[in-house]
Amino acid sequence: MSYKIFLLTSVIITLLLLYQLICPNGLTYAVDQLDRYWMVLSGDQHIPPINTNAIGFVGLKFQDDTTRLIYNVNLDNISNVTGVYLYYMDDSNNRTKVLDFMLETRESNKGFIQVSDKMREGEVTGTICYGGITKEDLDGPLKGKTLSNLRDLMTDGKMYVGVSTKNYHDGEIGGNLFVPIDRVFPDMDEFKWS
Repeated sequence: MSYKIFLLTSVIITLLLLYQLICPNGLTYAVDQLDRYWMVLSGDQHIPPINTNAIGFVGLKFQDDTTRLIYNVNLDNISNVTGVYLYYMDDSNNRTKVLDFMLETRESNKGFIQVSDKMREGEVTGTICYGGITKEDLDGPLKGKTLSNLRDLMTDGKMYVGVSTKNYHDGEIGGNLFVPIDRVFPDMDEFKWS
């Protein structure tokens, strides 16, 4: 089932990239209008590339005024995850850590033991971390900056997500192509709380 989802995601991303090549101004305008982003994580997108069957995806949604960001990280066929990090990436592909998604998950979801472990032992399939951040959670070169600055860097290809494991301390899978999409998460008013 997860393979079909990632195959579909790859097709969608490919179509968006082709559209960007054909109509670059159209997609740029769309990026300015959207608040939801999606990214596929894989070993071949890691810098440097890693030969692995692990895959994943990251979903991000900015609140309308960009004061909060909701994130969701899902992984498949990966073991002993030690960290999921957001990095600033310079022109030489040097990375500086800006956010630890797993740490933020532990802080914002303290009541959920299944996502509060520092290292997930064994193979992971599904959501490994989710939560919300504000500009105060940003570190490194984005410390003191806004989430609007983060979004601008994402759309400029300057942000990178890497997933570290026990066997790959510098990351087993990663990616830096944030694709703007119309819907990843429902809006808060669409949730039905019981």
